[in-house]
Formats: sequence, C-alpha cells, structure tokens
Amino acid sequence: MSVLDTFVQFTNRLPADRLSSVEAALAQIMASHSEQYDFSLPELALIDQRVAAKAPEYAASDDIKKLFGKPFSA
Repeated sequence: MSVLDTFVQFTNRLPADRLSSVEAALAQIMASHSEQYDFSLPELALIDQRVAAKAPEYAASDDIKKLFGKPFSA
C-alpha cells in the first residue's frame, strides 16, 4: 500500500470537524508545488552562471567584514 493510499484511508476515518484542517494543510502543500513557484528561464540561467563560477563573490569583502567580522573564506 502506498503512502497516498494510507493517507486516503486515514482521511476517510476522520470526523468532519477534523477533516477540514487536513484538507486545508493538503491544499497548502499542493499549492506550494504550483508551477508559479518554478524558476523562470532567466533565473535558471543566472543560477547556472553562478554555480559555474570558480571563485564566486556576491558581496564585497568589506561588507562581509561589517556583518560578521571576517569573510567566511578567512
């Protein structure tokens, strides 16, 4: 039996007053997997570019020092 089958059996046994909260949670989970949250093509290209950089630097060393006292690479 799959996890989904077990979940359906679980929800079928719930009283109506408890089922609504499970339905709301499931709706939020499903909404979080919507295509609207996928990266756009420009975003994917930027991610690929940043991952490919041999020595990426996204903030100036002085800014990092102001925040943390020293750069992570030190």
